[in-house]
Amino acid sequence: MAIKQYKYNPNDFIQVLGLSDDLDTFYRLYEDYTSNKTQSNRFALEKHSQDLFFTIKHRVLEGAITGNTAHEIREHMEELLYVD
Repeated sequence: MAIKQYKYNPNDFIQVLGLSDDLDTFYRLYEDYTSNKTQSNRFALEKHSQDLFFTIKHRVLEGAITGNTAHEIREHMEELLYVD
């Protein structure tokens, strides 16, 4: 799990296929980027954010999470990605 505490803890989604792992990876990549703001770290973070977006979308379609929860997670991701 990621070092820092985030609004959406990956452990809270352990029973949702792929979401826990994708959140954990996103947070790790985010921490890498914030500690070392290289272009390759930014690219890796943005690439994985797209993967996470589609994981969230699929879990909503399957009914594993609500549309509201998905929206809130996406907003949180965008805050981390684009607020500097």
